[in-house]
Amino acid sequence: MAVMDTGDFRRLIKNRLLGEMLGSIGAAGAADWSVLIMDPVSTRVMSHACQISEILDYGISLVENIEKKREPLLSISGVYFLTPTDRSVQRLVDDWKVRPQYKTAHVFFTSKLSPIHLQVIKACTGLAQRLRSLKEVNIELLTIDKRSFTTDEGHSLLTLFGENSEGSAQYRAEVTLIASRLATVFASLKEFPNIRFRAAKPGEDASSGLEARSLVAQRVAVDLNERLSLMQRNGQLPASSTCDLVIFDRGFDPVAPVIHEWTYEAMAYDLLNLDGEVFRYEVETQAGKTEKKEHLLAETDDMWVALRHKHFADATNEITRTMDEFRQKNKAAAYKQGAGGDGALDLRNMKNLVSSLPQYREQLSRLSVHVEIASKINRIIEAKDLTALGKLEQDLVFGDATSKEIITYISANQKLAAEDKVRLLMSYVITHPEKMDDARQQQWQKLAHLTDMDMNTINNLELLGVPVRKRGNTKTGLGLTFGRKRKRAVRKDREGAEGDAQWELSRFAPLMQEVLEDLAVNKLNFDEYPYVQPPSSDTGSSYAPGAKGASVRSNKTSVGWAKKATGVREEAQTPKGKRIVAFVVGGMTRSEMRVAHRLSVKLGREILIGSTSCDTPATFLKSLQNLGSLEQVALEVDGGGQSSPYGYGSGNGYGSTGGSLTTMV
Repeated sequence: MAVMDTGDFRRLIKNRLLGEMLGSIGAAGAADWSVLIMDPVSTRVMSHACQISEILDYGISLVENIEKKREPLLSISGVYFLTPTDRSVQRLVDDWKVRPQYKTAHVFFTSKLSPIHLQVIKACTGLAQRLRSLKEVNIELLTIDKRSFTTDEGHSLLTLFGENSEGSAQYRAEVTLIASRLATVFASLKEFPNIRFRAAKPGEDASSGLEARSLVAQRVAVDLNERLSLMQRNGQLPASSTCDLVIFDRGFDPVAPVIHEWTYEAMAYDLLNLDGEVFRYEVETQAGKTEKKEHLLAETDDMWVALRHKHFADATNEITRTMDEFRQKNKAAAYKQGAGGDGALDLRNMKNLVSSLPQYREQLSRLSVHVEIASKINRIIEAKDLTALGKLEQDLVFGDATSKEIITYISANQKLAAEDKVRLLMSYVITHPEKMDDARQQQWQKLAHLTDMDMNTINNLELLGVPVRKRGNTKTGLGLTFGRKRKRAVRKDREGAEGDAQWELSRFAPLMQEVLEDLAVNKLNFDEYPYVQPPSSDTGSSYAPGAKGASVRSNKTSVGWAKKATGVREEAQTPKGKRIVAFVVGGMTRSEMRVAHRLSVKLGREILIGSTSCDTPATFLKSLQNLGSLEQVALEVDGGGQSSPYGYGSGNGYGSTGGSLTTMV
């Protein structure tokens, strides 16, 4: 088995870009300087892994965009880092057609260069004469943190699961691109995986569109296996399997992107409208003026790393403890706060302390950022009464609430934001399949004061395989069952030594956690997660055709944040088994990223998680809204019959009622 890296995938990618690529041209420590030329995709790859100061250390004096016209610099070398696309290869050749662009050229590609593109490069005499390096780096991904990455395809949900995806050239191209970029992950790891995928099962009478969407994970898995097998035959990867890969599609757990999560990182991305990793806030200067600031929520911030996977209540306690420790160690701070106080600081007092000590602002700057984040989140929780909403969502997911509780809640909270109502109703229809018909849809729409587009977003869950609407004939199996019986979706209710279940309102865990736990102990069901190519018996793989799922139980969520049990502390461990990689086609969530971090510690296994994108609830809902129209979804669900009578042109956007919602369960 390959030697396993100790757990920092981001550092591995950085080392390959800096050491293997830039270092290979002899720029490190040399007197000569070079210019780095990149296209938009390779720029994002580089910027997610390396800082500009680190690039400069390797002799790069200038960074250029290949899309822009540049003046020739014949005294220095040009280092090209490009994607092997028609456009980028043509831009490369254009640089050298008329006259030399740089003293010499070193060309690196993010992934495999096609024979056609290679011939185009060879045919350019000016480039060929000065070409000193031509290599495939095989890095076409964005690192998010030490265990997470994306292939940077935020449109994949629409392309692969949209109403017009079946048979489209875009569908085929997207599958190819995902497999190509995912292959660079294993090229970087120097590992060959046993590939498993989630096997969705469309019904016998399902439309071709539903069938195409159900096969997304399988098609990516097969394409990837062919690419990695070729690399294996070329000696680029080990001769036998060294790790496990499971490929999911977003429909395997549609609750995870919509439910309100209660950990620090997830709440920050859900509630604060962060711009990528950037948190923008305002501080008061010594002169009493307001100054706008930015802070990067990344692994360079030790406090962010320590807090990000904690329950929000635990995170705020940690911030309070840190501030108290600072005050105790700083006599001046204690004096300013008042030596006669009781020693406790709430979030408001912490903000006042930070602003009242200008001479300590540099020392307190990072702490003040998290005080500000926690304060903002806390205000939003109180303003939206998210505690009650979160309790109801989790009770629905665990089968402890029905439509009656939703009706009561919405009736009493008419000012609830439309997005939160949509997320609540999604939690209901996902966990209570086939409860929606035309009449009940109109009733929900009127009760919640939702628009046709809001209801369309809920209905579009059908395109992910969620049986939202009632079927006329349940025996035909219309729609996608994904290997599950249509019954209330009750999950494991995790208690005790789970680091993410120390507090009430933390019962929810993504289904990915159960899958990876089963995989780690060779109990993952073979029918639900088959291999592309079954491994030989001596590889130590998780081949378990007869594996059964663990039992589930439910226990109603209590209101509030009363502490339950002490969780597992995240401490560094030496990996004890083969690496596991999970990949989600259609976008992953912060809660699923947390699973990779927590299970790596709990299981003593190296776990990475990747996806086509990393979504917030808002970005997921926007993508889901665009998947299809009301009429198209109704036609596919009904097997080509009449479209639903509800929809656009209803005047008030609420539709008419046809019975009482109170009769639903």
